[in-house]
Amino acid sequence: MPIPLIPVVAALAAGGTLVPHAAGGMIVTAATGYVAGTYLSTAAIASIIATATTTLGVGAAALTGVLGSLIGGAGIFGTTIGATGLTGVLMSAGIISSTPIALPVGILATFVGGAYIWYTLLKLDRKLRKAKSGQEVVFTEFEAKILEFLVKWVAKNNPEV
Repeated sequence: MPIPLIPVVAALAAGGTLVPHAAGGMIVTAATGYVAGTYLSTAAIASIIATATTTLGVGAAALTGVLGSLIGGAGIFGTTIGATGLTGVLMSAGIISSTPIALPVGILATFVGGAYIWYTLLKLDRKLRKAKSGQEVVFTEFEAKILEFLVKWVAKNNPEV
């Protein structure tokens, strides 16, 4: 069953912002106040989180292998002998003498940022799982920002939603 996000996505595209609702759940607000038909219950939010984490997990697994082989590595003792991927090409062309420091730093920063996002999503998922059936969970502004990003991302990558 698709998640009914069309009014939410339309309101966000028109300049609205997803905010926590006083009664629990989230709703889109605009300059005129709450936008009708854009309330997301705790159950709908749990579905969005499940969809996003599944898609993010598959994407992360694919990127892990792709980035490693695309970047490659220096050969024996940092020489061009046995160098692979983009690093090997650049070393063979004489553009770089060894792996630049920005490359591992960038990879590490991407890993740390991804781990933080993953941790935040798991924390939000845990909060949703603790809610009893029919109970609406009260969210924070930070969680609303995360969910707003996920709603836009899910709508962009899953046109049937």
